[in-house]
Amino acid sequence: MRSITFVAEIGSNHKGEKSLAYEYIRQAKLAGADIAKFQLGHRRTGATYQHMRYAPMEWIEDLARWCDDIGIRFMASIFSQDALGLAETNGMQEYKIAHQVALDEEQAPLVANIIATNKPVYMSGAHHASPNVYPIYVHAGNYPEYEPHMPKDFHSSGWYGYSSHAHGAGDALLAISRGARFIEKHVTLSKVETSIRDNHFALDFSEFGDMVKYGNEIATALGNRQP
Repeated sequence: MRSITFVAEIGSNHKGEKSLAYEYIRQAKLAGADIAKFQLGHRRTGATYQHMRYAPMEWIEDLARWCDDIGIRFMASIFSQDALGLAETNGMQEYKIAHQVALDEEQAPLVANIIATNKPVYMSGAHHASPNVYPIYVHAGNYPEYEPHMPKDFHSSGWYGYSSHAHGAGDALLAISRGARFIEKHVTLSKVETSIRDNHFALDFSEFGDMVKYGNEIATALGNRQP
């Protein structure tokens, strides 16, 4: 069976509430996710969080410990050098580079420093020659994506995985059938929550669990026919 890594993108859905972040980690594990992913890089400003998007960096020790206790891998998209330093201090074993960072020339030093950790780095939207970088295909357009784009063959086109911003799990399952070995999907506890845009195209945890089940069945059916 080809191994597929399933990533529950928690993103901003914790809404700045630490207890909600814990519940997302717990539900991600129950749904069969391999990784619970956050976004790190911007500190709290006043009583609010910038765009309510980034997990406060002072949470990182707790997030890492909770993931370890629950039995799921902890990963984050890194948006600043300070965040990288804290992630390294707290033993993060793999990293995500969002396409906004990967394609921004001004962020090239940060990208280089993340790659220099020599840990697995999943980079959205760009290829890189380093052996520890795994390119993740993402359509960097407006979200949600109603007509998903993806390679016809991930292996031959040099892409390792797929980051979805579409409704449902159909596109993710199609990506697996085309050779993707890393699937990232947003998750939510409430699709009708209006304060966070990601909720509208996120999977609830029951849907995420179904995606894991059927995705693994597809990988088993493919067997050794693809690298």
